[in-house]
Amino acid sequence: MNEKPTIDFEAVLRESGMPVTEDEINKQFTEIVKAEGMVTNTSRMSPFWRLITAIVTTPVLWIKDILVNTVLANMYLATASGAMLRMLAWGVNLTAKPATAAKGAIRFYKEDARQAVTVAAGTVIQTERINGVTYAVTVDADTTLAAGLASMLIPVTATAAGNAYNLAPGYYRILPVAVAGIAKAVNEDDWLLSPGADEESDDDLRDRCRNQYNLVGNYHTDAVYRSMIAGVVGLSVDRIFFEHDAPRGAGTANAFLLLDSGEISQPFIDAVNDYINTQGHHGHGDDLQCMAMPETQHDLSVTLYVANPDNLTQEERAALVSGVTDLTRSAFRQNADYDVKRTWPYSRFSFSNLARELHKQFDVIESLEFSLGDIVSELSVPRLASFSVEVKGV
Repeated sequence: MNEKPTIDFEAVLRESGMPVTEDEINKQFTEIVKAEGMVTNTSRMSPFWRLITAIVTTPVLWIKDILVNTVLANMYLATASGAMLRMLAWGVNLTAKPATAAKGAIRFYKEDARQAVTVAAGTVIQTERINGVTYAVTVDADTTLAAGLASMLIPVTATAAGNAYNLAPGYYRILPVAVAGIAKAVNEDDWLLSPGADEESDDDLRDRCRNQYNLVGNYHTDAVYRSMIAGVVGLSVDRIFFEHDAPRGAGTANAFLLLDSGEISQPFIDAVNDYINTQGHHGHGDDLQCMAMPETQHDLSVTLYVANPDNLTQEERAALVSGVTDLTRSAFRQNADYDVKRTWPYSRFSFSNLARELHKQFDVIESLEFSLGDIVSELSVPRLASFSVEVKGV
């Protein structure tokens, strides 16, 4: 069972004989009063009777709500939340993963390779606005680019924790404060050494708890490796995919890792493999290698049809193109700033659904056309090799 079950706890209480609505409580209370002969005037016009029924009914409704929404819901892994879910996680030896800040390396290019240049700790490299938000990383320590070097990778850390900072190559490229002797800075391929993560959500923690029940066997099953990788890497268990067909011979398998935003770098993969294989966390005789999820590259263009495009100011047109670009790139896992359906392995990426999301986000779009049809993926994730936007009149 992959989908979380839906349980009507109010119906459970009703089936057990507990009244759960005001009318049911009043009816049952009236029957008790009449049977005992305690009150003779049970007319709705009686202020005394209305007071008595309110005194009885209100606490019962409070108790019912507490039972339904708090006590019963938090007794089960499928429906527990917040602190109570974390108590259940503790029972299977898990704790919720905290938010972490992304760490990586930005390449700085000098204006003159012959000169030595020092980049100070705290130097900020930021993005353009993405859905109204600017992201930034800062240099970890004073770093000198020696004379003769044209460029150098410098370690950086995101200014705040979260998955949203795991941006694709090319996003971090703006120096809000110029650095003497530096021409530009940009995040390249494999820039992300340790991905940032949001505080673990209830759903992700719930999935890890379910996976934990599969760890009691004597062998390193998928669940064991999934638990180890998700715990170390900061990935959720549903973003780890296995290949079991003995790719390197008997006893071998691959684990492919996927981020919601950005691309997993080779240095990061190497660190995970070191944890599993070199530090002795693999099963006897096992050969498991972690890898970045294979990618398929796609050239995509979209034509936007708007009413009276000549009436759009230059700023409005630029904002429309930028917004459509960022949302589409978010769907292809280059940023996490839009709540859209993303590309997945073993899935069909629907451009009709992407069109619906663009219509919803940008009212000015009358119609749009994509250059590609739906992308059907196997053990791979679709990525954008190139993307362009054209604006036309209806």
